[in-house]
Amino acid sequence: MARMIPKLLSPEIKSNAERKIFAWFRDAPDTDDWIVLHSLGIANHRNLIYGEVDFLVLAPLYGIFALEVKGGRVSRNEGVWQFTDRYGKTSTKTRGPFEQAQDGIFSIASAIRKKYGDDSKLAKVFFSSGVMFPDIEFKLEGIDAHQWMVFDKNDGDDVKRYIHRLSTNVHKQWEEKYNKYYEEKIPDRKDIKELAGFLRGDFDKVVTLASSIKSIEEELIQLTTEQTKCLDQLEDNPRCLIEGGAGTGKTLLAIEAVKKAAATGEQTAFFCFNKLLAAWLKNYFEAIDPNLRPLYIGTFHDFIFEIAEKSGNRINQPENAESDFWKTELPLAALDAAEKLNIKYDRIIIDEAQDLINDNYLEVFDCILRGGIERGKWYIFGDFSSQAIFSSISEKEMKTMLDDRTSFVRFRLKTNCRNTKPIANEIMDITGFDKSSLLIKTEGPPVTYITWKDREDHTEKLENLLERLKKEKIPDDQITILAPVRLERSTAKTLSVPVAGYSASPAGAITFSTIQAFKGLENSVIILIDITSYGNDPLMYVALSRARSSLFVFETERAHNERSKKSEGL
Repeated sequence: MARMIPKLLSPEIKSNAERKIFAWFRDAPDTDDWIVLHSLGIANHRNLIYGEVDFLVLAPLYGIFALEVKGGRVSRNEGVWQFTDRYGKTSTKTRGPFEQAQDGIFSIASAIRKKYGDDSKLAKVFFSSGVMFPDIEFKLEGIDAHQWMVFDKNDGDDVKRYIHRLSTNVHKQWEEKYNKYYEEKIPDRKDIKELAGFLRGDFDKVVTLASSIKSIEEELIQLTTEQTKCLDQLEDNPRCLIEGGAGTGKTLLAIEAVKKAAATGEQTAFFCFNKLLAAWLKNYFEAIDPNLRPLYIGTFHDFIFEIAEKSGNRINQPENAESDFWKTELPLAALDAAEKLNIKYDRIIIDEAQDLINDNYLEVFDCILRGGIERGKWYIFGDFSSQAIFSSISEKEMKTMLDDRTSFVRFRLKTNCRNTKPIANEIMDITGFDKSSLLIKTEGPPVTYITWKDREDHTEKLENLLERLKKEKIPDDQITILAPVRLERSTAKTLSVPVAGYSASPAGAITFSTIQAFKGLENSVIILIDITSYGNDPLMYVALSRARSSLFVFETERAHNERSKKSEGL
């Protein structure tokens, strides 16, 4: 993986082509000693008052290369270049991209000679330029450049091979022109580091947390290739089971499936387990086109309670949440009510299915779905191996229940597109889950662990962190505090800063929730408090995976030692 400077793309970069190429260089194998500068400004440009190079690649043994990137459709007519973006907007320029790239590299070479002297090795290193057209095939016509300077759709994402091609041809040009091999022009690692320091320096160290979060989240929200394939599968099959760990995009895909079903006129029901997630989903669908909303949206338990009451049954909800009421008595009453009321949906979509699969619940689903579980249309999304924190039934038993009823297509999501790489690595180290998953390559700040001695110490350190985030200009509504206990028993209750429960918090406020109630939800910054143990792997998996960009964990000394042993595999 090449070292990218800056490490994250600026939110100002709107070009999809540049975003793709940034990721390709960042993830290119066997390029650990490469340094790639993005959007390098050139104050002393040879033709412009101020110029910029899209990418400057500095690679030991290869040289330095200025690359211009052009996305979308490109054409040239009577010397005028035309560039058409994905929205159909066309711009024209008389200076072509090859001229831009060549001017850029010559301006950089001139600056290097001025800095180090004409006779220095750094002033003599091999250099060249190229133009990248990642969206199209580009056949060069004319005499202003060589075809080997072109990177186009046929190159795929193999940027390393492209740099090798540029380097090989530049070396060949020099050897043919001067009839000798210029060993002194080949840069080593030390040369590359020196040049990178001169051309860019260490300004990337001062990027604020708020800017980092914005950049991280713009990269994370892009639909992955894996998710796109899954959507295609959903369109082609009436019954699908979609599995995936936290952050693989299950809820996002469920939402898209609901909208597509509703848009075709299907009477659709969208069920989940978590009340807070249900409230968020209701708000989401209320804000969009009414033609894309499902007929029912909410928790499955609210649904069966409502229809049982609607049918005239007298429902006495027990105080003991562990009773058979929710798993046996209520679903049986709802089954009777669904038959009386003749409730039928064309399609049902279930999120958080790991907490909603048992024999009684499946009987209700079977009753309310046209064609039933066997022949009806349904999509089931769940994380059966890691997030079944409210079910006593094993993953194997749940899947057997479905297998016994009908045939269906299975699709497994493996790419974590919610958490940054540092957060995802901590999840694996602490819980042991998701070791086989592919991690999205988005970098971000490391997870911060803060040890506390007693409640007073915990409160003081938590308030210091909140004050720091405020100074970093992190909006309050991007911060959620999670604890394994309710607000009344948590350290959040002792804060001088007002913190309310997630569902009751005013708009724009710091939110609080128990870990259990926040399953299925997420936020930019998550602060875990009152952590006294890492013994409950499924609970900690849910807790750690709620953070998109930044994660802070307040732990006791005992919990710290426990975590250290887990990370070391002891």
